[in-house]
Amino acid sequence: MASTPTNPQPTPNANTQIRVQAQRRLDGAASVVFTPDLIYIVDTYTGNPNEIVMTGPTGIISPTLLPPSLNILLQTNSVDNIDQSLLNLKQGTNIVITADAFGGVTISASGSFSTSFGQITTGDNTTAAMTVDTGATLSYTNSGILNANEIGTINVTGNLPTHAGEILVSQPGNTTAVWADPQVQGLYAAGSSLAAPPAYTPPSTIQPILVGGEGPNGTLTNIQTTAAGTIIVVPADEQEAALILTFSANNGTTPLGVTTRVPVLSIQPQTGSTALSFLLRKLRVVGNGQKALFELVLNGTLTGATFTSVDPSSGVNFDTVATSISGGRVVDSGYINFAAQDPDYLLHFGFTGGTADIFTLVVTSMTAFSNPISASFRWTEEAQSL
Repeated sequence: MASTPTNPQPTPNANTQIRVQAQRRLDGAASVVFTPDLIYIVDTYTGNPNEIVMTGPTGIISPTLLPPSLNILLQTNSVDNIDQSLLNLKQGTNIVITADAFGGVTISASGSFSTSFGQITTGDNTTAAMTVDTGATLSYTNSGILNANEIGTINVTGNLPTHAGEILVSQPGNTTAVWADPQVQGLYAAGSSLAAPPAYTPPSTIQPILVGGEGPNGTLTNIQTTAAGTIIVVPADEQEAALILTFSANNGTTPLGVTTRVPVLSIQPQTGSTALSFLLRKLRVVGNGQKALFELVLNGTLTGATFTSVDPSSGVNFDTVATSISGGRVVDSGYINFAAQDPDYLLHFGFTGGTADIFTLVVTSMTAFSNPISASFRWTEEAQSL
């Protein structure tokens, strides 16, 4: 039977004390007489202060007070450990393992780590600034691809090439570059027409780059070469060389009576001429003493002209029947009186924009009387490179 305590104790501290009723043992048997007092057991466990282990009648911890028994399987990398009664964590290179007094284990890494380039997986990196320094190489092999949107800090993503032969051209500010056509003859095969280039096809051979210069009329002309590729040059002191052919044209034995402004004599290269170059060198004009003005006109518009061949070996035609002329550019002028005029020239002519050039001697009478005019041209034609 229970007894009433004679010295009641204050309410226990719920955080550190548990109130229990003690029982004496007599001769190994439990006494039916309870102590008249209640005692307090102080629990030093830092977790739940209300947990206290009690023993059964045999002095052994009661199984009902123990946590349920479970089978624990110890594995490493999903493989069962040989010893299932002991787990000893061991630190390796750059790995530090620290156990504390409360059952906690801390695993930390230190030092440098690296992996094979072939083990890197796909992903976006938005934070790292990666640099290939001296001694390191980032390259490709077989069909591998290295993509770049900048070359030497120059952005090259502005456009894509539209055909073969385009090159990257730096833009204003030198921070970007775009693909552009270099506009050189090398895009076409040698022998292609300059005025009407053919449709582009990828070249199968090395192509020359067109080199040009400014012609007498202010337009771009290409530097001509022989079939062997030698640049054509006609120095003035070689005008009588064996490869230079000299020709002359005139208005015949009957002088032309001039009372107004009249074209007296014209020369023009033949279409399809194989001559390499034409050079006007001499003009001669004479009258009967009546004063007149003469002009040497380039590419004037003639009325009534009929051009005929100068000679079977020449690449030039001439005309003496035109009745009038307009336009053109006057390249020389002078006056006729009692003496003949015979100026020397070194004037190139040929084909401008695919159209044959024309040199015309024009005479204008300065008196009321008819002035019988006779005139001639002398020029050279280069059939081959000197």
